[in-house]
Amino acid sequence: MNKILTKLRLAGAVLGLACAVSAHAENYPDRPITLIVPYAHGGVTDLYARSIGDYLGRHWNTQVIVDNKGGAGTMIGTQHVSRAKPDGYTILLTSYAFTSNPVLRKDLNYDPAAFEPIMLLGNSRSMLVVNSESDLKTLDDVIAKGKKSPGNLSFASSGNASSPHIAAELWAKEVGVTITHVPYKGTAPAMNDLYGGLVDGIFDGPSSINSVRAGRLRALGIAHDTRHPAAPEVPTFKEQGIDLVFGSWFGFLAPKGTPEPVLKKLNEGLNQAIKDPQVRSVLDKAGLFVSGGTPKEFGDFLAYESKRLQGLVDAGVQLVVQ
Repeated sequence: MNKILTKLRLAGAVLGLACAVSAHAENYPDRPITLIVPYAHGGVTDLYARSIGDYLGRHWNTQVIVDNKGGAGTMIGTQHVSRAKPDGYTILLTSYAFTSNPVLRKDLNYDPAAFEPIMLLGNSRSMLVVNSESDLKTLDDVIAKGKKSPGNLSFASSGNASSPHIAAELWAKEVGVTITHVPYKGTAPAMNDLYGGLVDGIFDGPSSINSVRAGRLRALGIAHDTRHPAAPEVPTFKEQGIDLVFGSWFGFLAPKGTPEPVLKKLNEGLNQAIKDPQVRSVLDKAGLFVSGGTPKEFGDFLAYESKRLQGLVDAGVQLVVQ
């Protein structure tokens, strides 16, 4: 009799939990959602977050709060989400550092397995830009400065192990120079110092083409197979004899254990957001190749990117994270 009662209690507990999860998903979201961006305010990831957050707020009739937690190569914001309650009310919009940190960093302060993929937002391509008033007028000028003495050439990035950092290191290896890497807490502060002439350049996304056309920056090459539709005037590195195709990705993740019905609702909302004309205008102007899709597709993509980077490291490519 005791065994029967125990089994009945367990069955009741499981049924109760299932009902609670179902009710949570049915009512989700019924309060504000916090969207963590592990970069400083003003960068392209922040731009994507605010545009999509605004859509989701209108779509779900709730507030989506974009919270910038930059620093430590995205680890501050990422760790925060890894420790958040898995209820769908704290999610992460991050980029390539989520791939590179576990491979390159020894001081990782979160478990990459502590996340559930929600949706891949899209992919970008790395474009080398310099200050329009600098003496670096061509790609040959940049290479010549780098070869003058080791570390003579300085490249900014949005943080250690970020895609601008990896792109700069891969480019340097390809052309045979040693660079000085200058990490920031996001793209916006890195750009501010580039505008001020404190660093030589940065490998940013095609969104920088707006500053190029405004006369603030000079674009010297893009790491794409063909000329990018958002920046057709910029020659590829391949055109200039440098075999480099590389770029960042952007995607949404939730804490591990977030109920599947909530993940499904988040995924559906995000897939609808990227079809919204206002959101799409922001993404297209930034030169993002928009993806969308399922959590599984994003999970498979993350596994592929991690394996790809690990392959570079195993092949002897030196990617140093301070």
